[in-house]
Formats: sequence, structure tokens, C-alpha cells
Amino acid sequence: MRVSKVAAAVAISTGLLMGCNGPEVVDESNGGGNSGGGTTPTSELAGSYWQISEQGSAAAQSSADLPNVYVFDGTTQRYYDDDATPGTYTIYTTSFTEDIEAKTITFTYYGESGEVETTGDYSVSGGALTIDTDNSGTLSGADQSENSAVTDAVTEANDNAGFNNSVQIQDTLTTDVGELRLKLSDSSTGATVDSIASGRLTVDVIYQEDEDTVQDADGTGDNAYISLYTNGTSNKNLYGEVILSEGKVQYRGAGVGGVSGGSITDAGGTFTNGEKLAIEVTWGNSEFKFKVNDEEFTGEITEDAAVTVISLKIGDTSNTTNFEFIGDNLAVYSSDSGTETLVFEDDFDNYAVGQNLSGNPYNSSTSEATVIGDGDTTDPTEPTDVTDDFESYTVGDLISDASGAWTTANIKDDADGTTTAEVAVDPANSEEKSLYLEDKNSATKPFAMRAFTAPATAGSVSLDAYFPSTNTKSTYINIGDGKNNSDRYFELNQSGTKLKYEAGSDDVEIASGIALDTWHSFTISWTDAGLVTVTMNGQTIATDIDQATTGLDSSIVPSQLTLYTGDNSSTVNTAYFDNVDSELF
Repeated sequence: MRVSKVAAAVAISTGLLMGCNGPEVVDESNGGGNSGGGTTPTSELAGSYWQISEQGSAAAQSSADLPNVYVFDGTTQRYYDDDATPGTYTIYTTSFTEDIEAKTITFTYYGESGEVETTGDYSVSGGALTIDTDNSGTLSGADQSENSAVTDAVTEANDNAGFNNSVQIQDTLTTDVGELRLKLSDSSTGATVDSIASGRLTVDVIYQEDEDTVQDADGTGDNAYISLYTNGTSNKNLYGEVILSEGKVQYRGAGVGGVSGGSITDAGGTFTNGEKLAIEVTWGNSEFKFKVNDEEFTGEITEDAAVTVISLKIGDTSNTTNFEFIGDNLAVYSSDSGTETLVFEDDFDNYAVGQNLSGNPYNSSTSEATVIGDGDTTDPTEPTDVTDDFESYTVGDLISDASGAWTTANIKDDADGTTTAEVAVDPANSEEKSLYLEDKNSATKPFAMRAFTAPATAGSVSLDAYFPSTNTKSTYINIGDGKNNSDRYFELNQSGTKLKYEAGSDDVEIASGIALDTWHSFTISWTDAGLVTVTMNGQTIATDIDQATTGLDSSIVPSQLTLYTGDNSSTVNTAYFDNVDSELF
């Protein structure tokens, strides 16, 4: 599967994994904190926006308002480049490798000589990065994480590309609980109150097994918690607590005489591990209630006082767990003034992937709470995309012979020349494969088509395309219900360095200056209202195009993706496609 193309979307399915052992009462009387333990080393490169350039030269940002920055996340590298449109980032996604202990890295460097795969030893000191490379000299990096212009532009680019950050909470330490702790009185939170007597919080969570956790767990600390504390952070100071464990929805009992947190009690609800859960918790007026995906429950109160600390936790202070607790869209409200007011919110999109959240804006007792991106988790309740990267097929095979999901038309080898739609070596990487269309026939042009499982009045399709500079005719990408002109619902037309959409005799140009002989990523999405949006290389280039204005048949309900190149007279066109992706296939 290609990872070196420009990212238009991220779609990685998460398996629904079951199983966890019995619950255990968590006592945090030690106050938590980041104690030592046997956990996986953290890369010094993670969690930063690195502006990297060759020593003695200006950073690569010619004609740009913003510095171009690199983000290193696990094995994924993202390069944010605003040279084409100053102030607006285009995202280039590749893979990289790193040896954390040896402090070596192999990554794609975008320098004055272009795109270069570079290997070197690195060091990080005082927020500055130095890489001694084998082929690009010594590179220097400055962390731009505190530059709000950069972080805002990165967030916008991620939103346009469909990226979404969240927080991953793990417990791999035998000395602490995995926790994201929000203490309202901490100045760094930006919260407008220090305590809330009557309030509400909402958060989206996923509780599931983490396949990347390396150590074996003993199965006694797998519970996840949403905890509200009053005058301390031990169980006796709980206002109330929601618990997710072994597919069961539970809560903490009040305990004997209400003087300490009691045993865990089943609320009567169930869920599936890996399922996205919308949680809402309300407190005040001597009541503690909560909802899980709109199913309502009533819990118990241990200490009836104003809430000062809110915590998302997993595990306990003496065991480890292979489960993870994913959180997103956290919002906290206070009704103490008589009107509900938002006092804190976080969607985690303003942090760099890999950033540890201990200390800012969250309390320093936060432990093992790290920002992750869509490459780490996705909503498993959504349909899983089907991606065809063509890697499993044999080079030279007609795609309709290699896969029953594809059909072809106008495949010729006669006196007028050849056409084909076959599996080929990637023109940019000899170790990978793609779909190759060739029009060397003076009387026709080739088609490759992939049908949806059912006609779709709304949906989206994404794919990568490579346009050779030797072409003199157009290459086309369309959705519709057949290969003929009358079957088109919406069609993109690439001609030279321009991208247009079909609109009768006056096609509408939506992008110019497109680089040739390189890969580009496209997404076409459409709504029930007949509005079409097009993204290219992670950037929206046309929004809410009214399909009725294109002159194409608006009564068509799209049922397939159609790809073709050339025309019925010339013999010069070729095109490549890869990573064809949609929920509709």
C-alpha cells in the first residue's frame, strides 16, 4: 500500500476486540502523578511541529507566510507546506522509520533540491533539533508548537483533509493510573471557574484493547472511569463516577455512610468494546445522572460538594492493562449562575500528534495521556472503507481479469493501436503497483469502472492520480451510472496543468498549476441535495457545486466510479490511478 502520496483522507479501520476481567476499586489517595515504570520509550521527535532546514540556509518556505513544518507520528510523517498558497497548508504524507534508542531517523526531506529520502543521527536539546544526515548535510529544526499561526493553520488543513485528533489514555505503569486530569483551578486550563456545584459534561469515548501495548497485562486493572472529584482525588472525594468494564455500564456506589467510595455497581447498560460512546454526565442538587448513547442512568454520590476535578482514567495504580481509553470532544458546563455556561472544551485538534498532555492545559498528575490522530484510531461504528491499492495483483494483468470488482471497456489491440487498463508498476516507485490506462488507439479510448454496492444519492470517493507530462489530451474521473457521456452525474477533467469539472461547452476551472509526473490525491463527495465538493491534496478546491448547473443529468443516482483517458482520435495519453477508496464499494 502506497504511503508516499499526498494525503486526501485517512481511513484505517479499528477491529472490535472483546474481553476484560473483573473490575477493581481504584484508590487514588496518593494523588497520582507521573511515577516511573517500564513503559515504551517516547520519541523526542513526537509532539512537535518541526521547521527543518539545512544549516547556514533559510528554512524552506519561499514566498510563504508560514514556516513549512514536519510532524512525526509513529511511522507516519506529515509535511505541511504553504508555498503554493501562502497561509494555507497542503499536507504531504509519507512513512518514516526511527530508532528511538539509537536516535536515528530515515524520513523524506523537502529541501532546495526537492524531495529526498534522508537518513541520519538526531539530537534534541532545548526545543532545537539537529540531524546529521548521509546526503543532505546537517539539518536544523526549530519547534513551532507555540506558534499559534502554525497550529491554527495545521488544524484547518487537518480538518479539510478529514484528520481528527483525540487523546489516548493507557496504563502501562505499575506505579500509576492512566489519566487525563482536568483541575478547574489550574490557570493553564483557561476554565472560567474553579468549581462547579451544578454542571454537565459531554465527551465521546472509545474503550478497547490496544494491540500496540507491548507488555502482558494481569487482567485486574482494565476498567475505564469518568470521575468527578470534590475536595480531593481519592474515592472518598468522589461526587460520582461512571465506569466502563467488560462491556458493562457501571457506577461507583456511595459506600457505607457515604464516607468513602463504595463498590462498583452495575447500571444495567451494556456496550461493545470498540464502540464509540457519547457520554453525558450531570450533577448538582444532590443528584448524579449520566447517559451512554442517550440511555439514561442514575448513579450515587459519595461527597455532595462542588466538583473541582474531572478525570478520564483507565487501569489502577498497581497493575497494567492492554486496554486503551480514547477521548474526544470534551466539554464542561456550569449552571451555578442559573444559566448553563460552557467553561472548558477541548477537541484535541490544536495539539501535535504525539504530544503528552501532562501540565498544559491538564493537571501535572495527568499520566500516559497522549494526542493521537486518525492513523491511530477511527470510529469503528462507521462503515469500513474498501481500498484497492492494486498490490495483490500481477503486473500486466487487465484489471477486469485481476479483480471481479472492476470492469473495463474499449480494450483494443488492432490496426488502430492499443488501449489497456492494466496493473502496472508505479511510475514513482518501482516496488509498488497501480492501475495504468493507456490510449494509443486512434479510434477509441480505454475505460476502467468500479461499481458501488448500491446506487448512492450521497457519498464520497477518493483516489490518487498520476498525470504524465507527455499527454496532450485529458484524463477523466467521474461518478455516474455508466460509461457514456449521458451517464455522467459529475466529472473531473484534468488537462495539462488545469483541473476542471464538466459544465457543457464551458467547463469550470477549479485548479491550475497542477504539477505533472507526480501523484495527487482527490476526493469527490456529493449530498442528497445535489451539492458536490472536491478536495485535492487535502485542500478543498470546490465547495457545494450545484450539480444541476453542470448540464449533466441530475436524475442520475451515482452507482459507479469511472476512469478514462484520451479520446477517439489521438494516440498519446496515459494515466495512473491508485488507492481507490470509498464506503460505497
